[in-house]
Amino acid sequence: MTMSLCGQLLTYACVTGFSPGPNNILLLASTSKYGIKKCLRMLFGIWTGFLCICMICSIFCTALVSLVPAIRPYMKYVGAAYLVYLAWQTFRRSPAGEGEEKIPSFLTGFMLQFLNIKVIILVMTAYSGFILPGNTGFTALLLGAFPLLAGIGGGNLIWSALGGLLRQYYNKYYRFINTVMALLLLWCAWRVLT
Repeated sequence: MTMSLCGQLLTYACVTGFSPGPNNILLLASTSKYGIKKCLRMLFGIWTGFLCICMICSIFCTALVSLVPAIRPYMKYVGAAYLVYLAWQTFRRSPAGEGEEKIPSFLTGFMLQFLNIKVIILVMTAYSGFILPGNTGFTALLLGAFPLLAGIGGGNLIWSALGGLLRQYYNKYYRFINTVMALLLLWCAWRVLT
């Protein structure tokens, strides 16, 4: 992979990683409620799940590209339904200290990656457009996974930090913040379907 192509891949990863999506909105909502430190397990779960998606796409990209047209209509409905569920859970969330909510776990972040159509399409696009032409096997995995993870991880950290900064306002304005986050998740679900 040339340096130019690697730079284009990193730019692609950063643009998609910093845009609103299920991971970033969930991180923003969770860190604004619990703080960054309590959400680190979920953040690591997101990164681990994303790395697994990268490995799967590296190994099976050719087969997936031929299967995606057949399964994409079904995947997008499952993904959109999960986003609607996340929107509902976000909307009805109460401030910290109220109710018996659990802090989002590693498993929550990890499993989200396998239902997150944005991540799956992002990785498949990156591998089929930037990485696999001219690279195969373990080289393709390394060349793709780490720039993608860097771009996505940077976006995740920014959205987490924003949630941490909003935390002091969350208890006072939680209903408004939850409504905005839920509407953004519904918008993501709509974009998956269109």
